[in-house]
Amino acid sequence: MIKKCQSCNKEFKIIPQEEEFYKKVKINLPEFCPLCRQQRRLSFKNPRQLNKRKCDKCGAEIITTYPADFPHKIYCGKCFEENFK
Repeated sequence: MIKKCQSCNKEFKIIPQEEEFYKKVKINLPEFCPLCRQQRRLSFKNPRQLNKRKCDKCGAEIITTYPADFPHKIYCGKCFEENFK
């Protein structure tokens, strides 16, 4: 089956196995091409930003994607390994 993307107007193909899958899980066929779907999914992600923090156990300086005001404890690799083996 050939469909036209609602975003970029490019044609894309849905193979029979995909069509069967969508019917099986009871969801509509995609309206966007694979590239536009991927770009859309990525737009929902938070931007990756690195922050300097201190390990909440040993106080070592670490770089993490979690901001300073993140409410949960953040450990350096060594402390994480010691506590969660």
